[in-house]
Amino acid sequence: MSMLFLSSVSLAFSAFAAKGIVMDRHYADLHGRGKEPAPALRMRMRTLAWLGLALSFAACIAARGWHVGPVLWCGILSVAAWTVAAMLQYAPRKVAQGAWIGIPAAALTTALLLLP
Repeated sequence: MSMLFLSSVSLAFSAFAAKGIVMDRHYADLHGRGKEPAPALRMRMRTLAWLGLALSFAACIAARGWHVGPVLWCGILSVAAWTVAAMLQYAPRKVAQGAWIGIPAAALTTALLLLP
């Protein structure tokens, strides 16, 4: 497995985690019932989620090319979304902790994409 593939998986997981954590129900699970995320936090997390998905797509294309990359990305998105959905139901705090893996993954993806 290439580092770009692993980076793509971690970016997709972090992106879906960021998107899921700011949903009202899951935010309340993490911070107490009745709490809602601030609109600025919600927008920031959604923007970071879309950025993570875009970087994940770029990593898949760089890892496998235009013929297999998008198919690989769809598979990664499916696995990441199902994983985050299941974890948000049973272990929401673990999702919040695991979402931080996207920061080094984004740095690694950017570095690997910029290298010749």
